[in-house]
Amino acid sequence: MRYSNSVALTRAAGFGSLPDLLRERVGERALFKTFEREGLSIETIDTPHTLLPVYAVMRVFGRAGSLLGDRTFGFEVGERMTHRGFGLWVEHSILAATLGDALRRSIATIGTHQSDCRMELVASERHVLWQYVPPPLKATNHQHSDHILPPMLEFVRHYLGRDWTPEWIEMNYARDPDAALIEQRLQIPIRFGCHGVGIALRKEDLAARRELLPAAYKRIVTLREVVADVLLKAAPEPARSLSAVVALRLMDGDTDIEGAARITGLSVQSLQRRLRQKGFTYREIVDGARHHRAIRLLRETDLAVVEIALMLGYQEHPSFTRAFQRWTGVSPTAYRLANAPLIPSHASA
Repeated sequence: MRYSNSVALTRAAGFGSLPDLLRERVGERALFKTFEREGLSIETIDTPHTLLPVYAVMRVFGRAGSLLGDRTFGFEVGERMTHRGFGLWVEHSILAATLGDALRRSIATIGTHQSDCRMELVASERHVLWQYVPPPLKATNHQHSDHILPPMLEFVRHYLGRDWTPEWIEMNYARDPDAALIEQRLQIPIRFGCHGVGIALRKEDLAARRELLPAAYKRIVTLREVVADVLLKAAPEPARSLSAVVALRLMDGDTDIEGAARITGLSVQSLQRRLRQKGFTYREIVDGARHHRAIRLLRETDLAVVEIALMLGYQEHPSFTRAFQRWTGVSPTAYRLANAPLIPSHASA
């Protein structure tokens, strides 16, 4: 799934153990500030299916590594992750009988986890390179790239054994002065400055059959389930990806276009132009996201209407009421009376 006019999105599950490691080493306050400075709500940590801009996720990895002064931080995050954290996309792939089939499944369905990227198999005379090629973003950094590698290795080792190592690895960044620290951890030759993050396999490895999986993997995951797991899949681009960004920022009551542009790595003018080319305005995207979230908050919480208005970025309660009447034809209070809360709670949806 590749969108030439989209904002590259990924799921919050891709952070893996980054929040826990950062909290352990520098405390809750530093963790909060790291996310806040990239325009991300700390609530995303507890919502792994939330769609986030890849640009912002990459910058969080880079900022966390710099804060800690630890060149191997990203790699350690990856070591604590398992491929299961990536959801149905990988669960469906690893249920294939052979490694070759599993890799082809991962390539075909990676768009359900992250947009505007790809996985591919690149064949040479004796080898096949399985590689992840990230979106073409200026925020690409070694901390983010390093965290991808351990889950990829674990995936392959389900077929080739726990002690298997590739003949070489490829990384999508230039060799830096401290890259030897990663080489020491891996004890595998690394080729730097490549197109993506890749693992070299022998061609005969593709026929290897999967070892017995733990009981937790026995549930059959169908391709239909994987595809259905794509959030906002029905919306056209760029509305789909920008709607996800706006919905994310609404978690903190933010609606300004400057913040949306910053979190996606675009200028305000570029963001507006992408929308305009498809017949949208930023205000329409915000309006739709507010409508959707207002309905959920009114139905699923017992928050006061004035509180909901503030959470949606309205400075005045009457402005929210007028907008809600425009969307639904009734006031927020009347809507709530007709649709009793399903789960009374002060927790936001």
